[in-house]
Amino acid sequence: MKFFATILVGASALAIAAPGSAQRLGSERPKDAKPDVGRTTTTSATTTTGRKLNISKEAQKAIVELQNAVNTNDTANIPAKLAAAQAVAKTADDKYFIAINQVKAAVAANDAIALKAGVEAMEASGGADPADLSARFTDLGKRLQTAGQMDAAAQAYQKAVGFDSANPSTLALFASLREKQGQKAEAVSLMQKSFAASKAKGTKVAENNFKFAAGLAYNMRSPAAIDIAREWIAAYPSTTSWRDGLRIYRDISAAKGAQLADTMRLARAANALSGESDYFALANALVSDGALVEAKAVLAEAAKAPGVDVSKQSFKGLAAQAAKAPAAAAVDASAKAALASGDATALIDAGDSLFGAGSYAQAAKLYRAAVPKDANLANLRLGMALARAGDKPGAEAALNAVTGPSQSLARFWLLWLATRN
Repeated sequence: MKFFATILVGASALAIAAPGSAQRLGSERPKDAKPDVGRTTTTSATTTTGRKLNISKEAQKAIVELQNAVNTNDTANIPAKLAAAQAVAKTADDKYFIAINQVKAAVAANDAIALKAGVEAMEASGGADPADLSARFTDLGKRLQTAGQMDAAAQAYQKAVGFDSANPSTLALFASLREKQGQKAEAVSLMQKSFAASKAKGTKVAENNFKFAAGLAYNMRSPAAIDIAREWIAAYPSTTSWRDGLRIYRDISAAKGAQLADTMRLARAANALSGESDYFALANALVSDGALVEAKAVLAEAAKAPGVDVSKQSFKGLAAQAAKAPAAAAVDASAKAALASGDATALIDAGDSLFGAGSYAQAAKLYRAAVPKDANLANLRLGMALARAGDKPGAEAALNAVTGPSQSLARFWLLWLATRN
């Protein structure tokens, strides 16, 4: 079972594949227990999880006959042998082992309905281990889903999760079904639980699973998309994950003004700018925010980037505005005046000019001076400047101090900082 979804992030499309576990589990089956009570006189057998079974003397003959019929695929006699064994079963282990053979016969016959009856008999026997039942119900759910019996498959997955709520593959499979059923919010929640379960087990989540969950959440405009994007980048940092992850953040948070400029600054720091739309978005955000020195530098960078034609009228308009950027001497003079005045707006504006010129350490001095008067914006910019200057401890301290609406973006900057050597 495979499915694909597409989300539009900004001007580009991101292909979202089915969870990796949903693709892999299609060929997996829980191993059936294979105690050979027919070849010995012992009444012991072993479950799939290693627990020994004690088969009663009263049921042993009928169970052996059932097992032989199943092992030789004697389909004509299996129903009668099954009924006979069920009639004389005394203990939980008797019933459980009979159900194991019932399941094995159903798998061989590729009969999902018979398999459902067998797995439910295993559960009813009282002799099955929770881990075994979780695996059985997961496999049952997958087979029922493949057969198009979606409601029955959902019930099977629900049972599986009930027996093991921390199985990443089961949770991902259940999520893929809920997505098919149109229950997108539950699908996202299940995927997030799958991620948490993988983390707890120390296993890495397949990248497609992050993409799948991010796509679902994005299409619903759910804030969960931002958290998933951050997890995706953390697990698979690349220009692609940074570009798409920040676009998800930008769209879901409806970033504009200074927030948009700071988001695009991070995309630039992560080397995640690609094509005219990205460079235009950053340059336009900087011009709109009054950061003309940086806008001029970005446009110069865009002129050298592949696939970017800065001779287009849209870029020319931005270039005309960026040409008004103050010279280095004027920037230095503004910085001195801002420090002397102590005005928060002047300090941040002067810091932005130094930041745009690549003088990150000098910019940090002005942002730090503005912290007492505009803590969140000043700490965010201070953290950004220190991060670009290579002061990791200082950047972490400033970014961790950011609260309110800017905190989510600060966490993305912290994530970028964590990837730096």
